[in-house]
This record gives sequence, C-alpha cells and structure tokens, in this order.
Amino acid sequence: MNSASVDLIYLDPPYSKNKTYSAPIGSKAAGAWFKDTWTLDDVNLAWHGEIKHEHPGLYALLQGTREVHSDGMMSYLISMAVRLMEMRRILKPTGTIWLHCDPTAGHYLKALLDCIFGYKNFVAEVAWFIGSRSGAIAKYKPGKAHETLLAYAASYKKHTYNIQYLPYSEKYLKWFRHEDEHGRKYQTRKKNGKIKRQYLDESPGVPLHDTWMDISHLYTSQGWFPGNRSEITGYPTQKPLALLQRIIKASSHEGDVVLDPFCGCATACIAAEIEHREWVGIDISPKAADLVQDRMENEIGAFYEGVHRTDVPERTDLGKVIRYNDARNKRYLYGEQGGYCNGCETHFELRHFHVDHIIPKAKGGTDHISNLQLLCGHCNSVKGARSQEYLLACLTDKGWIKRKMVA
Repeated sequence: MNSASVDLIYLDPPYSKNKTYSAPIGSKAAGAWFKDTWTLDDVNLAWHGEIKHEHPGLYALLQGTREVHSDGMMSYLISMAVRLMEMRRILKPTGTIWLHCDPTAGHYLKALLDCIFGYKNFVAEVAWFIGSRSGAIAKYKPGKAHETLLAYAASYKKHTYNIQYLPYSEKYLKWFRHEDEHGRKYQTRKKNGKIKRQYLDESPGVPLHDTWMDISHLYTSQGWFPGNRSEITGYPTQKPLALLQRIIKASSHEGDVVLDPFCGCATACIAAEIEHREWVGIDISPKAADLVQDRMENEIGAFYEGVHRTDVPERTDLGKVIRYNDARNKRYLYGEQGGYCNGCETHFELRHFHVDHIIPKAKGGTDHISNLQLLCGHCNSVKGARSQEYLLACLTDKGWIKRKMVA
C-alpha cells in the first residue's frame, strides 16, 4: 500500500493467549481459524534484524520482555512490531490507529506504540466494558469484565477527532422542566450573573469519555447488557458493529479510507460501509472475503461487488523506475552511500560494488531507487536473495558492524 494513504486503522489482532481459535461447524464463519500461540519459529529472522539495527529502543524493549516472560511473548511482540511499523508508514498525517487488546499483552503493546508512533501521539486508552461472559468466579483475582482500545495519532492535534455524545440520563433530563411558548423544553443556568436557557433540543448529550459501558459484547448471553445475537457469524473473537461504528465516526469523515489489517469476520468493513467510508480489509483466511459478501447482502441489504485480491498489489507512489542495474543507479547510490558498503560499512571503489535490492523482488520489492543499495561482493553473497534485514542481523550477530543509533 502507498505511504500516507489511510485515514483510520482499526486492528483486533491475536492477543498472545496461547490458544487456537476456530468457528463452530454450521456457523457462517465455519472454516475460519487462527493460532494465537507463538514461538521463535514463527518469527522471520529478517524482522528481528530490522528492529535490532534500526530501532534500538524497541529492540531493548523486546529483549526485556524476553527476560520477564519467555521467547513466546517476544516472538509475538516482534510480529506485531513489524506490522505496526508498516501501519505507521501508510497512515496519513491526520490519521489515527485504534488497537484492540486485553490484559494479556496490552501493556507491552502500548509500549510498542510509544516506540513506533511516539508517546506524544498517544490519544486515549479506552476501557470497553464487556460484562461477565460466564458464571464462573475467579478464586484468586477479580473477574475480567473489560477489554482495551489503544488510540494513537500519526500527529497529535493534527489528527481527526469528532466528539461523540452519549444520551443524558433520565435523572438529568428531569432538569429540563420548563417549556417556552413553542413547547421547547429547557433548564435555566446562571452565567456571568445572568440567567441563561439551555434547550434540550440544542444539547447534544454527554461527551464521550474513556470508559464505554453502553455497547454490549456479542457473546454476553446474560448480565446487564445482553449481546445483539443477530450479528453473530460464529467467528470466535467477533466484535459488535456498534463498537466499530463509534470508532469510525470519531476518527474519520465520510469518504475517508478505513483499514482493518486483521479483519476476520469483516465487522470493521461492514461498519465502514454503513458510515459511508472507503475501506480495505486484510486477513490470513479467505473466509473473510466470503463473510463480507454475506454480511453486505444479509445485514445491510447492500448490493456488493467487491474486489478480493490474493496477489501482492504494487505501490504507485514511488515515482519513475529504471532498470535496477542501470549505471545511473550505481553512480547515484555510490554518492548517496559515500562509497561505503550498505552492509559491512567498509569503503570501496565503485567497481567493487553490486547494485542490490533491499527487499527482494520475490518478496514484493521494486526496482525503484528507494529499494536499491550498493553492497560489496562479500555482503552481496551473504545476503543472497534474502532481505537487507537478514544481512544486517548476520553482520551484527558476528560483531562485524555495530547497531545504528536512530535519533
């Protein structure tokens, strides 16, 4: 996806709960499943190298979690970090990201977001009250009754935020006990020594705070807020439409682009369609595309002819592209790199360099100059057809280069 192309990102990723989730047979989402168990085998060495070489603060955080927890937690956070780095790239300067999590790793995810988006761009930590989903009593701790939404802006105070309002309580409405000659209800307030009228039909409600208790979980079968079971597809971690509609209305405008990179049963896509936004959903399971089709037709009665892509789309924001091994690229890169190999950082003459892809073409890399570099013969052979991060991980682990410090 092109850089700075998305207005709002909502993601409900795996939570590192050491479980495998699957939709029950006979449900709309039957066949959909995902694994939420993590080991170092799940982590690409290139991801680790990229973080280690270019984001030392983030790397230190990951190493710290490994000391406190295990390889599993670090592996989970590495996989989330590289994805969040890409989300930061594609978010517009006015954009916002909302990450859904729970206490399992929520505190670590917040630290990741601080590193990647900047702690000064923190917008909110929302507690979403979901009620008790069973009658079981926790023997050694309070029962879990909420999940967390972490919101960060690409650039705080430049980001889109539309104030949302909750209805007044019945108790507060009783204060509007007066009526004018047109039958409009109002209450009186004293301001600067003068009596002012506050009309009910001009009062939007109570501004939304960071504790949401008015939207029920779909799978709460009993309790204060029983779920809206008509929405249920059977997807094990499905969220209610009302929750996504609130986020979309708060952090985007009509016509904006909404992305859900873990779209699952496509609730964010459906909510975006209802609220007249453009949208993109990404999921590891092809079932997600089927659920979009089904829900569009059955829940909102919309004629839907979407695009289900299984290829890797090409970016269109990279400018003019010439053949990668063109002599002009070699001369340009030699000047940009100051004659130093982009791997081992040793100085060489131009004739000793090879033009190489940073991200290999087999992984979606382009011939654009931004994806090209010069490597000496040795580094080029070590890297082979793998990514630049793989090379850097090898060189740093062998002690041949030191980690780059990023301001």
